[in-house]
Amino acid sequence: MFDRIQVLGTSVYVFSVIADILMEEEITEEIDVFSNLDREIEPFTPVKSIEFNRQPKGSSPSKKYPSIFGVTNSKNKIPVFNYFLENHNIQKSNYCNIIHSSSSIAPSAKLGNGNFIEQKVVISSQTILGFGLSIKRGVLIGHHCIISDFVDINPGVVISGRVEIGKGSLLGSGCVIIDGVTIGSNTIIGAGSVVTKDIPSNVVAYGNPCKLVRENK
Repeated sequence: MFDRIQVLGTSVYVFSVIADILMEEEITEEIDVFSNLDREIEPFTPVKSIEFNRQPKGSSPSKKYPSIFGVTNSKNKIPVFNYFLENHNIQKSNYCNIIHSSSSIAPSAKLGNGNFIEQKVVISSQTILGFGLSIKRGVLIGHHCIISDFVDINPGVVISGRVEIGKGSLLGSGCVIIDGVTIGSNTIIGAGSVVTKDIPSNVVAYGNPCKLVRENK
């Protein structure tokens, strides 16, 4: 258990998911929120309010306590990471992993920092996870996969063995990636897609079988 967790950046919806897991897993009772924006974002909590400590704009996170991302999706995470790196020298090593206890990670898997892994995720043997991933409920990741930095994997995704996914890509809910497929960087795979062949970088693709639709600018 940590004395406190520092949440960098906030999202209207994501913060509630983060806070619930931090409290359920008894990771911390003190949540400090630091913003990279001039405006304040209020978490949407219609069922139950969540206590947290909003830090003044421009205040610096402490390197004494671990940090996590308060947002998902590379278009949000990368600016947050760059802001706190450039303005407050918060390095990758200052981020911690948050992993729900219902998830299973193979002993031979290797994880970078700053990953947020929700309930009932399975990560198989010899798989490498980069930095700053969001892996959501019920995701299955096979053996010998390589998942690069800032990838966002939505609920129910199935990734077979020997799959590679490039930096900043997003996999929509319920999509299936077949063995040996490579997906490039900054690519979006639509929900429910079945990916049977390689998909290049900087595109949007979806369907069964998954096909390129347009560039992702």
